[in-house]
Amino acid sequence: MRLHFLFLILLFSGATSLYAQVVNIESARMQTDSVRFVLSNDFSFRYNDNDGNYIFEVSDAIYTQLKSKDFRKLYFFLANFGLIRSKGEDFSNNWLVHLRFNYRLTRVIRLETFIQSQGNQLLDVSGRHLLGVGLRFKAIATENVRLYLANSYMYELEISDALNQNFYNHRNNTYMSFSFKLPNSKIILTNILYYQPLYKDISNYNISEQFKIEVPLNEKISVNSSFYYYFDSQTPGNRSQYTSTFYIGIGINI
Repeated sequence: MRLHFLFLILLFSGATSLYAQVVNIESARMQTDSVRFVLSNDFSFRYNDNDGNYIFEVSDAIYTQLKSKDFRKLYFFLANFGLIRSKGEDFSNNWLVHLRFNYRLTRVIRLETFIQSQGNQLLDVSGRHLLGVGLRFKAIATENVRLYLANSYMYELEISDALNQNFYNHRNNTYMSFSFKLPNSKIILTNILYYQPLYKDISNYNISEQFKIEVPLNEKISVNSSFYYYFDSQTPGNRSQYTSTFYIGIGINI
């Protein structure tokens, strides 16, 4: 890819603040219980492997979180858009919108409801729309270690442009979220693992994982590095498919 083309993408992404694919929602939610409002922007350079289709991407993602005064209600919103194009051909074309409501039932249990819409033109499932509800459990919550477990029901609409078909699914969504702050340091390690099988056929499942290292430079700016992996055991084309992403970048938090 030509250098001046990448430079133009860099300028575009910095101006819009809505550029990229950040599919793993949980990594954006690792905030302390005492923080009511968060507005964050992550800028990054990535190397993508979409099931053998190798691309380079410059990206930017924005998300925000708001808690009620009594900290019982939490509203979370994330939106991303990513596009890499050369000579009229898309090498990456993806977007994501996610809205989540979280309500504290007890000190350790929260009710979660969410809706999500995402697309990726390089995969068999070009569009996925979700509606879900479930429970989230706080297993460990210390100054340096946090562990959350959750389980929910998801109603899913998969759209395959390649087959010109829509698929309506009922999935279980289980995830484990773990974060560790190094003692005497501001460095934070985060790992999130999702497992999403069909209720009628558990051999048809999705797995996603993200490992992230965040190094704050000050209260507003941080350097981060992440590896993201997504695997679909059975696509509408009756094959398995994956996408993996490695990126390093700069985050701005408000």
